[in-house]
Amino acid sequence: MHRNRCWLLLPRRFLHPDLVWLGDVQPARVRKLCFSERPSDPNHSDSPTAFMITVDGQTPAPYDPHATQPDITVHQGDVEDWVIENRSRESHAFHMHQVHFMLTKWQGVPVDEPLLRDTIDVPYWDGKRPDYPSVTPRMDFRDPNEVGTFVYHCHLLEHKDGGMMGTIRVLPKGSLPAR
Repeated sequence: MHRNRCWLLLPRRFLHPDLVWLGDVQPARVRKLCFSERPSDPNHSDSPTAFMITVDGQTPAPYDPHATQPDITVHQGDVEDWVIENRSRESHAFHMHQVHFMLTKWQGVPVDEPLLRDTIDVPYWDGKRPDYPSVTPRMDFRDPNEVGTFVYHCHLLEHKDGGMMGTIRVLPKGSLPAR
C-alpha cells in the first residue's frame, strides 16, 4: 500500500491537530453538481457519448480543456457540502484531486462515516424514480497547502476522457469573493 493512502483512514485531527474535526464544522455553503450524458450528435443515437459533470445552474457541457475560468472557486479555509446527483442511467465515481472529503449523506440520509476520501461511487438513476441518486461529501479546503487549480471528475476513464470533468480554484484566504 502506498504510504500516503493510509492517511485517508485517519481523522484529519491527527494530521492537523489545530483543526476542528470536519464532521463538526458548519459548511460555508452547499453546492449541487450533476452527472449527465447525451449522444454527442443528438440526431444519431449511436454517436459517441458526451459525458458531463455540471455545477447546478450552469449549462451542461463536456469539459473544455481550453477554458480559462474554473467551474468553481473557493477560498482556502472554507468547508462546503456538495450534493452530487447522478442524472444518468449508469454509475459514476466522483474523484477530487488534492482535497479530501467526508461522506455526510447517502441518498439524502445522514451517515456516520468518519473516513476521509478522494473518491465516492454515485449510483445510477433508473429512469423511473422522480429523484436522482445522490451523495453529499463535505469538502475540506482548510489545508494551507491546497491552494491552486485542481480537477474533479468521474473516475471511470472513458467518462473522464469523454468530458466528465471540471476545475476548481482554491484561492488564498482573504482574496476576492468565491463563486
